[in-house]
Amino acid sequence: MKAMVITHGDIGKELVAVVEMIIGPVVGLDFMTNHGKSTDGMVSEINSWLEENPTDSSIILVDDYGGSCAVAAQLAFAQRDGMAIISGVNLAMLLGFVTWRESSELDDLVGRLVRKGREAITLIGGH
Repeated sequence: MKAMVITHGDIGKELVAVVEMIIGPVVGLDFMTNHGKSTDGMVSEINSWLEENPTDSSIILVDDYGGSCAVAAQLAFAQRDGMAIISGVNLAMLLGFVTWRESSELDDLVGRLVRKGREAITLIGGH
């Protein structure tokens, strides 16, 4: 199973870099920025990524629901099976992906990642 983090600016690049700082090099976890790209350009880049290993299940994690990254992912995923798009990407989700991807089916993994992402958003001090 593979995943791509698609974000505004370099957020995705930095998230993937932090995952690799914690775990080491990770095959199958890629990133893409929307910076300087049209929707068509992003869709083309996503399609190229999907075609690299077409039998792999694929997850795209975006930073903002409804933003250009999410729209491009939805357009690229149209008419495809074995894929999922999750918005609100955070470090906990990416660490979960790397940890659970080999032992989980796509639907189960997506559910776990969404729950993990939500659990990571919490008030830890102050009020």
